[in-house]
Amino acid sequence: MAEWNPPNREYEFLFFEVFDAIESLEGLGFDDFDKDSLSLMIEGWGNHTKEVWLPINETGDREGLIFEGGEITMPPGFKDAYKRGMEEGWFSTSCKPEHGGMGAPLCFQSVTWSEYGTATCMALSVFPALSNGVYEVLSKHGSKDLVDYFARKLATGEWAGTMCLTEPHAGTDLGLISTKAEPRPDGSYQVSGTKMFITAGEHDMTENILHLVLAKVPGGPEGTKGISLFLVPKHLPSDWGSGPLAGSSHELNHQKNGVTCSGSEGKMGLHASPTCVMNFEQSVGWLVGPLHRGMPLMFEMMNRERLATGMMGLGLAEISYQNAAAWCRERRQGRDLRGARDPEEEADSILVHPDVRRMLLQAKVNIEGCRALASWTGILLDQMHSDDKEVSESASALVALLTPIVKAHFTDLGCETVDTCMQVMGGAGYCSEFGVEQFYRDVRISKIWEGTNGIQALDLAGRKITKDFGANLRHLMWPLIEFIEENRESKDMEEFNKPLYKGVRGLQQLTLMMVSEGMANPNFLAAGASDYCRYFGNVLLGYTWAKTAQVCLERRGDPFYDAKLSSARFFFDRIFPETISLAAKIQSGPKTLMEYPEAMI
Repeated sequence: MAEWNPPNREYEFLFFEVFDAIESLEGLGFDDFDKDSLSLMIEGWGNHTKEVWLPINETGDREGLIFEGGEITMPPGFKDAYKRGMEEGWFSTSCKPEHGGMGAPLCFQSVTWSEYGTATCMALSVFPALSNGVYEVLSKHGSKDLVDYFARKLATGEWAGTMCLTEPHAGTDLGLISTKAEPRPDGSYQVSGTKMFITAGEHDMTENILHLVLAKVPGGPEGTKGISLFLVPKHLPSDWGSGPLAGSSHELNHQKNGVTCSGSEGKMGLHASPTCVMNFEQSVGWLVGPLHRGMPLMFEMMNRERLATGMMGLGLAEISYQNAAAWCRERRQGRDLRGARDPEEEADSILVHPDVRRMLLQAKVNIEGCRALASWTGILLDQMHSDDKEVSESASALVALLTPIVKAHFTDLGCETVDTCMQVMGGAGYCSEFGVEQFYRDVRISKIWEGTNGIQALDLAGRKITKDFGANLRHLMWPLIEFIEENRESKDMEEFNKPLYKGVRGLQQLTLMMVSEGMANPNFLAAGASDYCRYFGNVLLGYTWAKTAQVCLERRGDPFYDAKLSSARFFFDRIFPETISLAAKIQSGPKTLMEYPEAMI
C-alpha cells in the first residue's frame, strides 16, 4: 500500500507565516478560530484521512463498484469510512452551525481538506465535496422551506448531493439541453430528461441523494438564458405534498421519485467513483433561485468545484512524490559520476544522479508552489464575505481570475508530476504494488472534469482578463507590483525579485497582445489561450515563491527554511524560464494551426 504523511507543517507555514490567515480572518465572523484551533483541525483531518481513508483507496481501485439492476454497491470499507467521517463532523466543517456545521473558514475546507481527502482516497472525497457544493447553493439561493428542510441533511452528509448538467447531446454547450421542467399546481415542478457523466449520481452510501438539475421551463427564452435550476431528490419526503414542504419529519417515501440510473461508466481510473447516466421521469423537484437563472447559480457551484478539482491535481501529485522520494532513498543503482558516494555498498543511492534529482525536485517545487497559491486563494474565498466592500470586491475579482488558473495549471502540473514520479521509479512505478500507477490513472480525469483545461484557458483569456476593462487583472497587478517595488533594493531578494519582475512585465505585454490581436482575430486569442494560462500560472507561482523566500531569508539557519530557499532558487532557475518559450508560442499566432490542411489532420 502507498504511504502518505500529511504535510501539516507546510500548511502551518503558509497560513501563519507567509499569508497570515488569522489576521485575514479577523472581522469575518471566525472569532472561535485562532492559530491553535486551525492547527488542530489540520492535524485532526490529516490523522483521520491517513487512518480511515488511505487504507480503503487501493481496495476501491482493485475491486471497484458493482452496478446491478439500476443500483450501485460501493466497495468494501467505503460506507464505514463515510459514516465515520460524517459522525466526526469532517464533512460539515465550513457549513453553518445552525445546520450542524462547524462554521470553519473556507481556507481550510477548500484547500487543506481538499488536498488531504484527494491524496488519500480521491474516489471517496468526491461524495462530501459535491454535497457541500449543493449545500452552499441551496443555503444561499433556496427558499426558506427548502433550506429548512434539506440543508442540515446535506451539511452533515446524512444525505448526498450531485449536480446534473451534461446531456448525451450537450456537453460544454449547455444551451442545447433538452431536460424539461413542467410547473405543478402546488408550486413544485415535474422534471423529465436524461443526464450523463453524473458523479455519485447513484450509490448506497446515503439514504437519499439530492440532485441539482439544469432544465428548461416551457415558454422560457432560448439557449442558456432559458435554463433554470431544480432540486430533485432520489426519494420524496413523505410529507412533501402538504404544501411546498410543510412537515419536518424527514421520513422518506421509499418509492423512487422517478429518478433512475441506467448505467455506470467503465473508466481508466477512479474505479470506486460512480459516473452515472441518470434518468428523470416526471420527477418532482423544486426551483432553486429565480426562474431562468439556473446557469449563474450552477456556475457558483462549478467554480468552487473547479478549485476543488485543481486541488485533486495537487493531492495526487503530493502522495506520488512522497512515495517516489521514499523509493529513491532506498534504491541503489550505479555510482556518483564524481566517484563512489558509499564505497562500502554495492551501489550508490540513485539520489546521486542529476536526472533523478531533476525529476524529484521539479515535482517537489511545483507541488509546494501550487500549495502556496492554493492557500492564498482559500484566504481570498473567506475575504469575499467581508463586510468591507473594498476587501470583498478585491477578493471576488481575484478569485474569479485565479479559479481557471488553479483548475488548469494545478491539474496540468498534477498529471505531469505523477507521470514524473512514475518515471523516476522506473519499472516499479508502473507496477500496481507501489500505488503510483493508480494515482496516474486517477489524476488524469482532473484535466477534463468541471470544464476541460482548454475551456479554462479560454475563460481566462476571453473573459476573466477582459471583464470590466481588465478590472480583475488590476486587482492582481497591484499586489504584485507593490511586492516587487518593496523588495527592489534588497540584495538578498534580487535573485527572486528580478525574474519575477520580468515575468510580470511579460504578462502585462502578452495580455495587451492577446486582447488587441484577439479583437481583430478571435483565433489569435484562442490559439494562445492554453500557453497564456500556463504562463500566467508560472508567474503566480513565481510570486508565491518570492513571498516564501522573503519570509525564509529572515530565518536562515533552520533546515526547513533553508530548504524553502533552495526550492525557490530551483523554481526560478529551472522552471520559471519556461515562460520564455511560452511567450514565443503565444506570439506566433494561429496561422500554422488554422492554415494546416483540414483533410490531412
